Amino acid sequence: MKRWFAAFLLALLGFPPALHGEGPGMVLAPEGSFIMGFDGENDMEWGDVDEGPVHQVYLDAYWIDRYEVSAAEYADFLNEHPRDGGRYIRLEPDTTIEKADGRFRARPGLEGYPANRATWFGADAFCRWRGKRLPTEAEWEKAARGDDGRIFPWGNRLPDPETVTYRRSFAELGFKAMEPVNGMEKGQSPYGLRHMAGNVWEWVADWFDDDYYRKSPAKNPAGPKTGATKVLRGGNWYYKAYYMRATYRFNDKPDATKVWQGFRCAKSP
Repeated sequence: MKRWFAAFLLALLGFPPALHGEGPGMVLAPEGSFIMGFDGENDMEWGDVDEGPVHQVYLDAYWIDRYEVSAAEYADFLNEHPRDGGRYIRLEPDTTIEKADGRFRARPGLEGYPANRATWFGADAFCRWRGKRLPTEAEWEKAARGDDGRIFPWGNRLPDPETVTYRRSFAELGFKAMEPVNGMEKGQSPYGLRHMAGNVWEWVADWFDDDYYRKSPAKNPAGPKTGATKVLRGGNWYYKAYYMRATYRFNDKPDATKVWQGFRCAKSP
């Protein structure tokens, strides 16, 4: 029996969905519907117009990385594609990856920290290099909040320093503004994923359209066919609680290389 099917059957029988994945560190999100989007009519006056309307979305089963891609992993990929390095990452003193003796490497001590300043093109190429792909925006949101409509990956309570990296200043803390990709267990999502809020914004596959939810299909939405910017999800180490919400949508040009841009991969069974 294939591993993904065995894991899927166990999920149907009531076992936790965070089971052995299709690849190292992957988690199965079983098929089914979930609540996508955020209702802006609330006492806290949270929510942006591009997060609505709230709607039901059905997704086929898929695998998704439990952790964000680490600096060590991305450095290995860059060394396999040396001529594309300039298109896939921007090396700065605040990048978790550096170049030494003509080779990319994680900065010493940061091997397990998230790769940052990665472009969408680099994220997309890395996932394909691994035999995976970037998650769709809908897949990312389901993996972050499950099927109960929660606000944050861990539930509806506001974030705290033991749950998520937020309101941390890189100017003051340096790389300690981040956490290792396997950190913050208390803030994990219903499927056991880490850092679905905070740490680095995560690229997803979709082009951005602020009105997409009004016209998106109810089954396996894959985003607009074209656009000018790509979607990022999950907030970063500096932003406040508002941006930690599993429904918040951010976007940037696919060749952008901001200090807080990273990603994780997904895979279809």
